[in-house]
Amino acid sequence: MEALLIGIPFLIYIYLRIRLGNDISPQEYDGIIFKEGIDAYKSADYLSAFRYFEAEVQEYPKSSTAYLYRGKCHYYFENWEAALADFEKSIRLDNSLGETFYWKGLCHYQLEEYAMSHYEFKRSSRMFLDKNPEVLRQIAELEFRQADFESARKNFKLAAALGDSKSNILLQTLFYGNIRKASS
Repeated sequence: MEALLIGIPFLIYIYLRIRLGNDISPQEYDGIIFKEGIDAYKSADYLSAFRYFEAEVQEYPKSSTAYLYRGKCHYYFENWEAALADFEKSIRLDNSLGETFYWKGLCHYQLEEYAMSHYEFKRSSRMFLDKNPEVLRQIAELEFRQADFESARKNFKLAAALGDSKSNILLQTLFYGNIRKASS
């Protein structure tokens, strides 16, 4: 009797653990499925990556990763509107990918829609918990463009502290003259 009292909850626990214990995220699963296309993209073979993800979008229409990478390929072909449409579709399917907001911000930047670009970079920064130096540098560049120098300097410093050498160079070149004038 005691064995049943201990055994039944244990069996229920094992059943639930097996049934619900999927430790792989949808993005990791997509990374496994789309490995060939992602490798082609990372090796800068954008044409074959585009062809691969064009077919995968048809086969997996609910995969935000497929739309993200197809959008990245459109971006490198300088087809900003198509890239933006793919990033929008990726966000509609899964709005937890900070990388998608980053690329969407880059598209708006290329289309000279700076307010939307700044908005998307801010969203991406929140998704990355302010730990992505590239996003912080883009935000700082847009704030500098909008003459918000104090916020730009703060974000350049944060990005430089996270190891972004471009931010460090921009911080020194853009603000060195202002510091020099203030000290004289």
